[in-house]
Amino acid sequence: MSSIRIASYNIEWMNNLFEPNKPKIRLTKGKALGRNPENPRAVAEKIAAVINDLKADIVGIQEGPAKVAQMKHFVSEFLDNKYDVFGVESGTQSIYAIVRKDIAIDVVQIDQEHRLYALLGRPVTFQPWGEVDSKKTYRMARPPVLLQLSKPGSTDIVELIVAHTKSQFTSGFNTKAFKERDPVAMKAAVLSRQKLSADIAAYRRHVTHVILSEQASGVILVGDLNDGFARNTFEKEFLMQSLVDELRGSFRRQNALLEHAFSQAQLADSATFTVQFNSPEAGGKVTKELIDHILSTPKIHDRKIWLKLKNSSAKIGHEVSAAHTDNAGKKADERPSDHIPVWADFDIK
Repeated sequence: MSSIRIASYNIEWMNNLFEPNKPKIRLTKGKALGRNPENPRAVAEKIAAVINDLKADIVGIQEGPAKVAQMKHFVSEFLDNKYDVFGVESGTQSIYAIVRKDIAIDVVQIDQEHRLYALLGRPVTFQPWGEVDSKKTYRMARPPVLLQLSKPGSTDIVELIVAHTKSQFTSGFNTKAFKERDPVAMKAAVLSRQKLSADIAAYRRHVTHVILSEQASGVILVGDLNDGFARNTFEKEFLMQSLVDELRGSFRRQNALLEHAFSQAQLADSATFTVQFNSPEAGGKVTKELIDHILSTPKIHDRKIWLKLKNSSAKIGHEVSAAHTDNAGKKADERPSDHIPVWADFDIK
């Protein structure tokens, strides 16, 4: 029985490694928002080394460069041109999937002009917390990459979604403001969380639609869902539940539920994290969170279709990332990314 490995990797401000909008790695440090290493080429080599060590057939990439041509240049120069590049350009943190050219299945990208993208990007109108007649409109800022996976000669589709929701980080939501429950800072943080919830709801509607309309027999969703920043506060004080729990789905739509690739034991383990950051919620101390995920619909878990999750195959690449990180990765040049990649294996039957 053959198998494929699907990974997800948020590559921290990869766009800043390139000359603006050009398929060329910078020779000197940039000045853009985000990480700007002194030696962009050396960091690109670290990133490529991590990707090579993943040994993945498909890698979903978040915080990729602005242009598809830039990602193709990276694959050509640093990854021996072993991958085809699929992407959706949406600015300085675009989303990509790179797919090995020798993969054992057929992979087709859903065009961004497809109606599915119109549904995902449909504006959402909502009421900000603490107001009753001051509606705001929000539209998904980072359209996902949608791929159709199938066995050669088969029309049975599994859809792969590579996602990156908006950030929860909010200006002014610092340790002091949080401790004092500053109304302005807290309101801004909750508003950001509401917008993020709108992203999650759009993905939930999409998965339900694709499964119930039988456009695919299964769905795999990978990516950075940003469900970490001040999560406990949102849950306990504002009754805004975990975003991944929201994404999981309704019991009324069993076939469209999303199950995590990590086991219960893994999800309860303190080593199951993909980012570390100084959290106002933790008094400014470092907190560790799992915000990079691999989820799939039940038929993939229950081995009822041609692609099935391999038991106990889901992993977090702590060792892979550490092997290419210097001095704990505190400086921009010392780390491949501020996220740790995740992956899982899927058997083909």
